[in-house]
Amino acid sequence: MTDMQGLWLGALLLVLLTLAVLLPSLLKETTPLEHSSEEALRGLYQEQMQELLREHRAGNLSEPDLAQAQEELQSRLLIELDHRVQPKAWGQRPWLPRASGLLLAVVIPVAALVLYVQAGDPQAAARLAQAQEVGHSAMEGQVEAMVDGLAQRLREQPDNVPGWVMLARSYETMGRFADAADAYQRAVDVAQAQGMDAQDQARLWADKADALASAQGGDLSGDVLLALENALQLYPQQHKALALSGSAALARGDLEKTKKYWQALLQLLEPGSDIALRIQDDLVRLEQLEPSK
Repeated sequence: MTDMQGLWLGALLLVLLTLAVLLPSLLKETTPLEHSSEEALRGLYQEQMQELLREHRAGNLSEPDLAQAQEELQSRLLIELDHRVQPKAWGQRPWLPRASGLLLAVVIPVAALVLYVQAGDPQAAARLAQAQEVGHSAMEGQVEAMVDGLAQRLREQPDNVPGWVMLARSYETMGRFADAADAYQRAVDVAQAQGMDAQDQARLWADKADALASAQGGDLSGDVLLALENALQLYPQQHKALALSGSAALARGDLEKTKKYWQALLQLLEPGSDIALRIQDDLVRLEQLEPSK
């Protein structure tokens, strides 16, 4: 479907939607308004009047207060009765709603077409799509420029671990996983040189392993395994490293190690959380894969 066809189809759907909302209420059979409305109002007035008398007998209203309240109640009743609108003219002409509905069914499409011919632009949809493509390309260019600027600053100030992590995650967002892995390695090197906490270093190794696996199309062998081993040596409870190590073992067909890694991970997770439930399901499926003893 071309942009022009899509534009016309959208306009047609809007017109049909407008008619679908307006016509049913105009074409349906109308029933005359019953006189029970005034009777209900008078009944409510009587109930409120009786309530005032009960309050007076109970001693909650003095004689002057009762008289004033009754006068106000009567005034409200008269105002309500005066302002009640009876649609006599409409009710006496049952053909009028149908005629109005049929008129709208013709007028709305014709008016929409005339308005479009006078003020519309048949090429607007195509230009809008082109503008969106240009805007998207411009935004991508701006993002790449900012990421390149960050990389340049890090080459000038290489001891910035958070900066390398930010650069790595930016590369991951852009799909540049090999560059992300290199940035994580730079972060690891600086973290080791600065003697950062073992848990933080383990997280960086696990992030590098994840980026490498993405760069290798999901392959968890080679340098990915080395990065995971480094992570678990530094901090055996590193969540991502345990999860990826289990997946790597499963890919090798080592079900025992897979079970070991995932059970260790499950012990660290909050019971009942989404990820814990997924790990439990994976372990159940793993049991089904194990050969019967």
